[in-house]
Amino acid sequence: MVEETISLSETQKRHINIFKIMLDNQYFKKYLADRDVDLRQHLDVEKHCTLEIDSNEFEAFANTHRDEATVKSWHPRPFLSDMGNEQAINANWIGYNKHNTSESNWGLEDKHNQMLREMVGRHNFEALNLDYEKVLVRLLEYMPGHSLPLHSDGLEGFKKLHGEAQPTRFFVAVSEWDWGHVLQVHDNVIANWSPGDAYIIPPNVFHASANFGIAPKYTLTITGVAS
Repeated sequence: MVEETISLSETQKRHINIFKIMLDNQYFKKYLADRDVDLRQHLDVEKHCTLEIDSNEFEAFANTHRDEATVKSWHPRPFLSDMGNEQAINANWIGYNKHNTSESNWGLEDKHNQMLREMVGRHNFEALNLDYEKVLVRLLEYMPGHSLPLHSDGLEGFKKLHGEAQPTRFFVAVSEWDWGHVLQVHDNVIANWSPGDAYIIPPNVFHASANFGIAPKYTLTITGVAS
């Protein structure tokens, strides 16, 4: 009986080594540890308020202006901060890519920011204690199977629009909560929300958002300075 020997090509060996590195990867954990991020330390994140918004109006806006959306996935980009790019590299290394982090958003262009700001309404900015003239409003759409990986905010879009002010960022639910719609802010997993529910994302706090459900997830990020 002749024993058959199966030899792997150099390419196959290289792919196996890369897969092993990904499975054993500790880069992101080290990145968090170096910044004293510890999930065992509780952080209070409570609902700030509930805004008066019409979720159908925002979803209609997305469909009407779909050809004008900024469509992106989570990867390093020239305009991100060094911090943001390092986080994106760490996320890409462990498997996040354009196939599971695709996002459509509106608001970075001035005309969309103005339209979305008007849709939110002055009374809601008063409820958030934000200056109506110094806000960036972005509408985010995540389809089932897509997420925004763990990160902390660099606020590049707001800084480009309003300079180096010290803003407050809010997560605002737009669509009705549905299967698989979640937001995690440090050790808080937020779900079961109603349209208009607003939460502050504290500065430099790591968070992530995901849609592992069956319906699109629409949310707003509202970033602004106190009125």
